[in-house]
Amino acid sequence: MPTFSYHGSHAGKSRGGEIEATDQRAALTALRKTGIVPVLVTEVSASASPGSKTKAQKKSAGVTLSFLESINGKDITALTRQLATLTNAGFPLVKGLSFVQRQSEKQPLRDLVESVNNEVRSGAALSEALAQHPKYFDSLYTNMIKAGEAGGILALLLDRLADMREADEALVSKIKGAMTYPVVMLLAMIASLVIMFIFVVPKFATMFEDMGQALPTPTVVMMAISAVFQQYWWAVAGGVAALAGIYMYWGSTTSGRRSIDRMKLNLPVMGKFATKVAMTRFCRTFGTLLDSGVNLIAALEASRGVAGNTIISQAVADCLKPIREGKKVGQTFEATGYFPPLVFEMISLGEESGRMGAMSLKVADIYERETDDLVKALTSIVEPVMILFMGGVVGIVVVAMLMPIFSMNLGA
Repeated sequence: MPTFSYHGSHAGKSRGGEIEATDQRAALTALRKTGIVPVLVTEVSASASPGSKTKAQKKSAGVTLSFLESINGKDITALTRQLATLTNAGFPLVKGLSFVQRQSEKQPLRDLVESVNNEVRSGAALSEALAQHPKYFDSLYTNMIKAGEAGGILALLLDRLADMREADEALVSKIKGAMTYPVVMLLAMIASLVIMFIFVVPKFATMFEDMGQALPTPTVVMMAISAVFQQYWWAVAGGVAALAGIYMYWGSTTSGRRSIDRMKLNLPVMGKFATKVAMTRFCRTFGTLLDSGVNLIAALEASRGVAGNTIISQAVADCLKPIREGKKVGQTFEATGYFPPLVFEMISLGEESGRMGAMSLKVADIYERETDDLVKALTSIVEPVMILFMGGVVGIVVVAMLMPIFSMNLGA
């Protein structure tokens, strides 16, 4: 006989459990006879008892690699999109969460949704339930949900939140894609040089010693570098690891992170790129919040951390006080010196027309297109430059090692 999981209320208290019945209607009838008002009744298993299913789940969990099951940002975005679709289709929130839970492939994600669903069934608002899991749902996420609940437009806000997260993930993906080729080429060049200095140059060094003649300076330098790699490779590896560790630690500190982010903004070409990326993320979030009914100050506070750059985030935070005191947003943005003219001019137009959210989203769209064009341009430039650079560096080593041979042939 099928087993059904139920959640409902009895005498004002939340009740839940499992019940066996021939079908869902029979389960509903049986629950009502016991005085329980069912809210959600779903079939657990049509052929297996609850105990046997639990054993099967435990067996399956035993062979699952936990690191593959961890929840990432894309999982939260997919969850948001599913919930938005179901809510727009008229599904009650509890039923929608239950559906999402069943559809999730990762056990930690199912547990997360189940926890949120249990809070909602107990009478908590969705924003309150999500706030219990700040690791996965930040203040921006919960504030948007809270605004949707307050305005009775939860389905619309879920949809906008999913759009915003998908756009941000697409932007990050493009940046990573643009950086992949240069990084791979740089690593290939380093590997080639290490192999040459450890295995190739020593063979030339032995041959040159047998020749017994003075060597050109470039050749002597390359042989000295090779000797360092051979005799003190552990020191070289340790030094590189130490520098990487120092950089990572410094980057994790507040002052270090600010210094790195300021340097990114001041780089000759990449500075404009970093600024446009930060503005795209900030303006899209800020505009979405404003268009969703969130008040100006709350929208600024919620969106200041999404830029991905601590300097820009601090500039937004510095704008809060003058804006609270009545100063115009566009003028305040301009005074910081970190917002490009397009941003504060469009925001000023939005203030005058009462469409600040729409104008902010328009800026995000413009910068997103410009970022796409810049990524394509940089990619087309970086590829040949990296090839030439790699070939040049390897070529210098090769020529330096062949110079004695050329000198000997010319002398002969």
